[in-house]
Formats: sequence, C-alpha cells, structure tokens
Amino acid sequence: MSENARGTQPEDTVDLSSTSSSGGDASGSGRGTLRDVADSLGISSAVALRALRGMEDIRPQLRSRVHEEAERLRFPLEELSQAGDHRGVVAVLVNTMRNTWISDLVRAIRIELAATGRSAVVVPTRRRIPEYPVAADTEAIESLMHLGVDGFLMVSDLHDVESVLDVLGDRPLVGIGCSQDFAGRFDTVRIDDVVGQGILVDHLVSLGHEDIAHVGGVGSTVARERADAFRAAMDRHGLGEHARVEPGDFTEQVGQTAGSMLLRGSQVPTAVTCANDVTAVGVLSAAREAGYDVPGQLAVAGYGNTSLASSGIAEMTSIDPNSDRLGALAAQFLVERVSGHDAAPRDVAVAPSLVRRRSTSAGPRPASVKRKRVSID
Repeated sequence: MSENARGTQPEDTVDLSSTSSSGGDASGSGRGTLRDVADSLGISSAVALRALRGMEDIRPQLRSRVHEEAERLRFPLEELSQAGDHRGVVAVLVNTMRNTWISDLVRAIRIELAATGRSAVVVPTRRRIPEYPVAADTEAIESLMHLGVDGFLMVSDLHDVESVLDVLGDRPLVGIGCSQDFAGRFDTVRIDDVVGQGILVDHLVSLGHEDIAHVGGVGSTVARERADAFRAAMDRHGLGEHARVEPGDFTEQVGQTAGSMLLRGSQVPTAVTCANDVTAVGVLSAAREAGYDVPGQLAVAGYGNTSLASSGIAEMTSIDPNSDRLGALAAQFLVERVSGHDAAPRDVAVAPSLVRRRSTSAGPRPASVKRKRVSID
C-alpha cells in the first residue's frame, strides 16, 4: 500500500488508480476524465466540454488551455462529439434504485457520456417471482437490445448475473464496482477494497482500537471480498484473533440485527466497520437502542461516503470510493468498445480514500470503565 493512502494521512487522498491485470497504458491508469480536466483548471465540466467543442462563448485563451490540459491528462479527444450530435443510448443496469451511491455513479457516467454525444438510462434488473427468491428481469434487458442500446454498464454484481450475461451475448459491457471474479471476462473498473479496508483499519488502530468487528460478508461476492480485506488488514496489524465478522448484507435492517448481536455478546468490540453506509446506519441504530454512545463507547464506520454518511445525524466516517472516477472511466471504456476496441479485457482498481467524521473521533474507553450491556427479552 502506498504511504499516501494510509489512514494516518489527511483525508484528501490523491485520486489514483492501479491496474491489476493486463492492459498496459490502455488499462486506464493515469487516464484523464472530463471532470479531471475541469478540476485541474478550476472550471465546471460543462465549461470544459464547451471549450473542447470550440464553442464561441468560451474565450480563445481558455479553449486553448482546456485542450492542453486534456492532452496532458490523456483525455480521449478522439471520442469527442460536437454539440447536438446524438450517437446513442447506454443502459446502466442496477440491482436497486435505493442505494444513493448509484446516483453518484450515474451522474459521473452521464457527464462523461455527454462528451461523446451519448445519454444514459438507468434500469433496475431485480425481479421477484414465486419460484425463485431473486431473479433478473431479462425481458427488460432484451427489450433494450431490440431498441438498439449501444452498450451496457453493470453496477456492482447483479443478482442472477449469469442470466443477464447470457442475454447480452457479445453486446459491449463494462462492470463498475463489481467483484474481482469478473476480471478478464469483460472490462471492469473496481473499488480497490484491499486499500479501502486497509486504511479504515489503519485509522481505527491509530486511535487505539484493537477489538474491531466487521458487519458484512454475505449477500454478494463484493461483500465477501470486503470481509476478506478486513481480515487481511487486521492480520497486518497482528490483530487477527480480534477480527470478528458478523454476517450482514448491504441493508439497514440486517445491519441493525448484526449490530445488536455484536453489542449483546460477551466480548463487545470497541469499533465496527461495515460493508456499506446503509449497513452502518443499521449498526448506529442498534447502538442507540442498546444505549451505547458513539463514538465514546463504540466507533462505527461505513463504506461508500454517501449522503447517509455525511448527514448531520450520522456524521459517519466512511470510505470514499472515488465515484466520479469509477463512473467516468467505465463510461470511457464502454465508448471505446462500442467504437470497435477489441483488445483484452481491462481491469482497473481505483484507490479510495478515508473521510473522517465524528463517528470514529474517539479511541476505546479504558478497560476499567464497564461497558453498558443490554438484556434481550
């Protein structure tokens, strides 16, 4: 792990991406997005796009500077469209519309696609039928293909994903925030969860925490990978025997149940990390019901840095996955595939950063201070 990604450093970790499979320079490492170009000059993405398109309402000097920055950052100028040029629609496949992290991704996707004259539609793929607990709405995906959608972006691991892949056939597909299992099957732009869990555990250990638990590990391969990364981070600090994983998925209800199990046990942890922010909200609810002060008696951290984490009620420390870069890079990869790019599948792991908030602003209380336990009727 690089030194600037550790939890003891300022929370504004540099936006970096590391490659974990074949692809070389084309893999996305160091590749600039429209947001990168805009941020480097202190302007909005809309202004940057108008400058790149040579619009007359942008001063010539600024147009020149934007083009220079775009070339320096390796933004794919060859895919740039002119204003009013509509090249097609991309479908963003998601499990649910309730996850606020998805809205952050979709915004980044739409900004990047706009530079190529494309638009995006978001399509929930989860369908419940009596015969199976969860199934994919493959009929909706087939309808999109008949309508001539350019390609597909898959957010996280879809339920019944193999059925979805069978329907898509050879239609261009890029995965965002999905598990490592898909690396090599199609282009993937993932969150580097080894780095994410690592800097989260580093942060908690730096505060003096040793009895750290993780809520997650079930419901998807991504959840299991994050739980494994948590265990590895604890082992790195010599705290493997304290690393407890309480089964939980990505929902608030299960997070609250898992939190209650942790807090009524004989060995209550002093800190809890979670598979995502929604799960962490559930743990916070369990702590409140059990009478635990956060962060005085229990530190709680989420994953995703969504609006839930930043809300004034939660004030929750969380891992920022760099959604802007995840979405923008995935959009670039898909546009290239639609345009005929036929090289080997690329796999890019984007390094996240730590955002510290009140929920982990204190270390563990002295052992002499008895922790409150709550009896369950």
